[in-house]
Amino acid sequence: PHQLVSLGFFLSMSHRKWKELNLLQCHIGDDGMNILHQFLCRDEANKQEVTKLDLSSNDLTEASSDIIGDIICHLRPHTLLLGNNKITNLKNISTAVTAACKVKSLHANCNNITSQYAAAISDMMTCLEELNIGYNQLGDH
Repeated sequence: PHQLVSLGFFLSMSHRKWKELNLLQCHIGDDGMNILHQFLCRDEANKQEVTKLDLSSNDLTEASSDIIGDIICHLRPHTLLLGNNKITNLKNISTAVTAACKVKSLHANCNNITSQYAAAISDMMTCLEELNIGYNQLGDH
């Protein structure tokens, strides 16, 4: 966790606008997401607009969905990569995507999303140009 605190501190103190945040396969988990959230979203006046936010393969679960939603509203990514996690419900993420309406491409493939949460997916379709939800549990069981 101390490495995440260092990374979070660096990102929050950087006065340079960065365009991409790639945390692919860092396996930070929900606790690590909470640590990064504290730094990424603490300054409301210094919102960023990144082109790509990659949180794929980080062992994220439903517990991180509110945090991811808040980060979406703060960073306003154009591309959001959430593949290969353990997210089951996109409702909170969908709400943030729809509110920010900056996300044009969402990759939530290889999670545990089920057909029970299909309404959240359809809500995002007004904003999205690309949606990848392959390798989830969307069919009847």
